[in-house]
Amino acid sequence: MIINFRDNYIPLLFALACSVSFSVNAAQVSVLSLHECQTMTQAGVVSATAPVPCQRLKKVTFHYRDFAGKAHSNGQVVVMDAVAPYVGNIFDALFKQGFPIHKAVPIEVYGGDDTRSMTANNTSAFNYRPVAGTGSLSLHAYGAAIDLNPLQNPFVTFGSNGNAKFSPVQGVHYANRAQYRFGKPNSRGMAEAVIDTFARHGFQYWGGFWNSPIDYQHFQLTKDMALTMSKMTPAQATLFFQRYVAWYDSCSKMYPTAYKQYKFNDYTEYLKHQLSVKSLHLAYSANPQRVMDAIKLQPVRSAICVKR
Repeated sequence: MIINFRDNYIPLLFALACSVSFSVNAAQVSVLSLHECQTMTQAGVVSATAPVPCQRLKKVTFHYRDFAGKAHSNGQVVVMDAVAPYVGNIFDALFKQGFPIHKAVPIEVYGGDDTRSMTANNTSAFNYRPVAGTGSLSLHAYGAAIDLNPLQNPFVTFGSNGNAKFSPVQGVHYANRAQYRFGKPNSRGMAEAVIDTFARHGFQYWGGFWNSPIDYQHFQLTKDMALTMSKMTPAQATLFFQRYVAWYDSCSKMYPTAYKQYKFNDYTEYLKHQLSVKSLHLAYSANPQRVMDAIKLQPVRSAICVKR
């Protein structure tokens, strides 16, 4: 459904949102060294066949508080270059909120083994691997997904008999997702408390929304968006992601109730509507300049903000 706005409302909000997105933060974004790339390759975390090469990845180093309240300055995740500053913003916000994180080290520490990383309750991001139990590439293989506190936010699958399996196994203790429970201590470190924080910095899709499997730890972009950004130049992907974040910011201000209920269309839906295409990455592959021309234009008179 197309929602019409006043002529200058979206451009103004869009411009303000774009200016806010480049604020200085405490997290540090750095290029991966040749040694780090070699270590990742040896661990099987990245390879020559990965859709996002090591040169397109960035390391984000950030402050976090553990579950005892102790502050650390050495949290690290590896993500796609274009999203890295926004990932820094996410972890800065979590630190300010006092949201606890058990630990965060790049997954090569665990030899690229996602099960070992989850068992260690490690928050992680990039890993060139398939989706668990499938042959399809995970969004982690694009540096476009983050797993947060896997113990408090387990990956849950369901067998044909309806039995649930939790990964890591200890995550079964967090099957009840209520933060406040009668006679129980408040639950901490659960992803439900920070859905909005991730969404406002570009990671608008949470695995806790899924029916089966349910991936409480997992925040991501869409596959279409990750594929498109992987084909773009770094500068193009950076502009695209800037527009993407600004779109969510402006639309959520105009439709706060709908956005709190997760009834939104993201910026890729707007672009596909403008270009009259069903797949953004296929449209980019066919005509990169046409897609970039659409991205360079700010929304003016109308936009598809709310899902109906």
